[in-house]
Amino acid sequence: MGLSGIVDGVSETAYGALEQLFARVRVLEDATGILNWDAQTKMPIGAAAGRAEQLATLRGLAHETLVCTQTTDLLEAAEADHASLDLWQSANLREMRRTYVHAAAAPKDVVIASSQANSQAEIVWREARRTSDFQLLLPYLKAVLNLQRETGQAKGSALGISTYDALLDRFDSGLRQSRIEERFSSQG
Repeated sequence: MGLSGIVDGVSETAYGALEQLFARVRVLEDATGILNWDAQTKMPIGAAAGRAEQLATLRGLAHETLVCTQTTDLLEAAEADHASLDLWQSANLREMRRTYVHAAAAPKDVVIASSQANSQAEIVWREARRTSDFQLLLPYLKAVLNLQRETGQAKGSALGISTYDALLDRFDSGLRQSRIEERFSSQG
C-alpha cells in the first residue's frame, strides 16, 4: 500500500499517517538487522554477495520510503497541527523530523553503496582475522570511511554543521565535537 493509502484509508491525521509510515520503515530496518545478524553469525561465506545485495536493497527501500514528498507534506501538516498532540507525540514528531532530515540529506546511491561497502568489509574482516593479515582489510576500510565522510558532508551541508558533527548528531542529537574535545581536555 502506498502512502496515499495510509492517508486515505487508515489514518485521519497527518501524525497518524506518519506513525504508520515510520512503522513501515522500522519493519524494513528490523529485517535488515536480522539479515545483518545472520551474516555476522551463521551465514556461509559463499552467500556474502547475495546477502550484501539483500541488505543494500532493504536499506534503499527504507530510505526511499522515508524520503519522499509525501513524508515532507505529512511532517508539515503534523507540525502545523501540533496543538492537538500530547507531549509524547510532540517529542515523537520532533524525532521523526530529525530522522527525516538525516535521511533526506544522504543520497540514496550513497546509502546503498555504504551498505554494500560495509558488507564487503565484514567478509574481508573475517578472512583478515582468521589469517592475521589485516592489510587485506585496508582498501575495504578506506571505502567504508570514504562513504561515511561523503554521508557526513551531505548531512553537514543540509544541517549547517561540520561533517563530524553531522555524523555525531545522527546518534546523539545535539552532540558536537567541541563537547567531546572539552570532555577529553578536562580529563588531563
